[in-house]
Amino acid sequence: MAKSKQTKNKQHHIFTVYTLGHFDVIKDGHSLITSTSTSKKIWELYKFMLTHRDRSFTPEALMDQLWIYEEYNDPRSTLRRQMHRLRQTLQEDGKNDEETTILYTNGYYKWNVQIELILDADLLEALLLEGDSSKSSNSELALDAYLKAIDLYLGDYLPECADQHWVFPIRNQYRRLFVKAIYSAIELLKTQNNYDTIIKLCQKAIKIDIYEESFHLNLIDAFLAIGEQRQAFNHYEYITEFYDREMGIKPSDEMKAIYKKLLQTQQSLYTEEDLIKVLESSILIENAFYCEPDVFKSIYELERRRSERSGNDFSIGVLKLNFSNKDTLAQREHRIRLLKELLITHLRKGDTFTQWNEQQMVILLPGVDKVITEKVLKRVLEQEVHAPSVSVHHIDSIKADSNLNLSPLL
Repeated sequence: MAKSKQTKNKQHHIFTVYTLGHFDVIKDGHSLITSTSTSKKIWELYKFMLTHRDRSFTPEALMDQLWIYEEYNDPRSTLRRQMHRLRQTLQEDGKNDEETTILYTNGYYKWNVQIELILDADLLEALLLEGDSSKSSNSELALDAYLKAIDLYLGDYLPECADQHWVFPIRNQYRRLFVKAIYSAIELLKTQNNYDTIIKLCQKAIKIDIYEESFHLNLIDAFLAIGEQRQAFNHYEYITEFYDREMGIKPSDEMKAIYKKLLQTQQSLYTEEDLIKVLESSILIENAFYCEPDVFKSIYELERRRSERSGNDFSIGVLKLNFSNKDTLAQREHRIRLLKELLITHLRKGDTFTQWNEQQMVILLPGVDKVITEKVLKRVLEQEVHAPSVSVHHIDSIKADSNLNLSPLL
């Protein structure tokens, strides 16, 4: 009877642990992170065991996983001291296995599955499963589950462990679950025409992961759906410029498709009077015209057709930037930008050029032959302070009946 009474009166501790976007351990309503001055290594030990709750580790294996670049004369003693300090931080005396978070049994450390634990990452997975299982039968219940899962995700799993190799696969796993929750919620919200909520979800998602292109595509699409064409255009220009500046990435096929949709939407807004004003407006292009490769091909086709009618030939020139292996990405991008500015300024108003790839510029010069084109390009390069690093790679005169095939030139 006495034993039953003791069990009945026994206090059960509840741990609530936050790992998504920030880390905190709450025991019985009080944070152990803010109330203690525990070292970083102690919490790294806790985080590792928390993440691998289904596994057991020898002391040597734990040390190798956590502090791979550090050497200890006696790993077992070192880890035993760390475990003792961790138990003190968790306010455990180690006398009762039922209340000890990390157990040591038969030479192995393992997480005590009997500890009552509320983990945000586990809740995220449970909510996604709930949403998936009820998606076909109860869309409202599924949407509610997805939205709750999205609210839980405040950022990467254990973001302060950026230098720990063991956290990368787990971090990517939860990031994929977050993206899946966003997709699933958007799919259901579209059936309700609830684009305002889609916009809010995408904006939150972009703050967490700006590099996920699908978030931007869905945001632009939602702006268009509610008639916010200007915001859609602004965001397209912002993100494509960001990708180009930060990573040197050109718009993907999906981004190009949304851009065409933007243009169609913009054109459909014109009244007849507006269209006449646009067509009659005096937009002067005083310099050479720079464009993307796809636009360059279209201009080439127009020039070829004009050449067929007039009988005049035109020329294509290729400039090659000769980078050094020591050049950084930033230095290469700077050189490319300078060359673009040089061509825009010193070529004729009717000339067109594009950046064909990372090292080559292709220039179209109407009404001139191969000899004149070479002189023109060499004259332009005389203005380039890095002239030895830029060369005239190839020049060819295009006859009136030629078809575009730049491969031989490159």
